[in-house]
Amino acid sequence: MKNANAEHLFGGAWTDLKIRAIAEYLQFYTSALKVQPSPETPFQTWYIDAFAGSGERTEYRDVGDLISGVPFGREKVRIEGSARRAIRIEPHFRHIVFIEQNRTRHNALQALAAQFPDRDIRALKGDANEELKKVFTSQPWTGVSRGLQRAVVFLDPYGMSVKWKTFRLLAETGKVDVWYLFPLHAVLRQLARDFAAVDTAKTASLNEIFGRSDWQTDLYRPRSAPADLFAYQPAGKERVVGKEEVQAYFKERLESLFPYVSDPVPLLTGRGLQQFSLFCACANPNKRAQDLIKKGVDHVVRKYTPASHRKSCP
Repeated sequence: MKNANAEHLFGGAWTDLKIRAIAEYLQFYTSALKVQPSPETPFQTWYIDAFAGSGERTEYRDVGDLISGVPFGREKVRIEGSARRAIRIEPHFRHIVFIEQNRTRHNALQALAAQFPDRDIRALKGDANEELKKVFTSQPWTGVSRGLQRAVVFLDPYGMSVKWKTFRLLAETGKVDVWYLFPLHAVLRQLARDFAAVDTAKTASLNEIFGRSDWQTDLYRPRSAPADLFAYQPAGKERVVGKEEVQAYFKERLESLFPYVSDPVPLLTGRGLQQFSLFCACANPNKRAQDLIKKGVDHVVRKYTPASHRKSCP
C-alpha cells in the first residue's frame, strides 16, 4: 500500500507545464547524444534531480457535471513527477540520481529506484547543495572517464535554497546542462520596494541567490527629491525595477558563469501571476556542443512560453 505521508501536494497547471518541458528536453538530449562522440564509445549520460520530491504529486480536481449525471465532488489524482518521467525517457539515461532531504519522500524514491534493479538509479538523502558537490567531486566525474560524462541537472528548489556556489560548481564541470526554476515571485517579495524593509535575513538570501551584494546598488536608487518643497519624502533608497528587469538581472548573473543561458520560460498561475522563470544554462564551452543543445532548448522555450511573453530565442 502506498504511504499516504509520501504524497506530495503542490503546484497546479504550471507544475504540469514545467514537467512536460523538462521531459521533452530530456528526450531530445538522450536522442542527440546516443551515438556521440561515437557509436563505439558514447557519452555516459546522467540525469540528476536535485529536489526530486516523491516521484509523483497528488492533486485534487473538481469532477461531475449535469449532462453526464456524474455527481459533483473532488477527485484525488496522482500525477507523474519529474523523477518518474525521467526514468521512462528513451533512450535511457545511463545514470539517474535523485536527491531529496525529506525522509518520507526519500523512502518513496528508494522504492521507485528498486523497481528498476538492472539500472543505475540512486536516491540520495540530504541537502541538494551538498549532495551535488559529492557527486561532482567524486568518480567518475573526477576519474579517467571524466571526458565521457555528460549530465542534465534539474534544480526545482523549495524557495530560494540553491546556493551560488552550487551554480559555480556545475558551471566548472564544463559538461552539464542545468535547468533551474528561478523563484521570481519569492525573490520579488524579498526585494521590498523600500530598501529599509530589506532586513538582514533578506539581504543574506538575496546575496546568495545573486552571488554578490551588488544588487543593492543595481536594483535600488536613492529617492529623488519631491517636486513640492513642502511634500514629505522619506530618505533612503527604493527599488526601481520590476519583474522583467529582475528576471533579466538574474540571467546576467548566470551568464557570468555559464557560456550559454536561455531565455526563460515564464510559468504562470491560473490567475496569470508569474511565479517562476525556467532557465537552461549550458556549461559546455564548445560551440558545436552549444549549437546542438540550443536546438532542444530553443524548441522547449518556444513551445512552452505563453504567446504574450514570447521573445525570439538567441
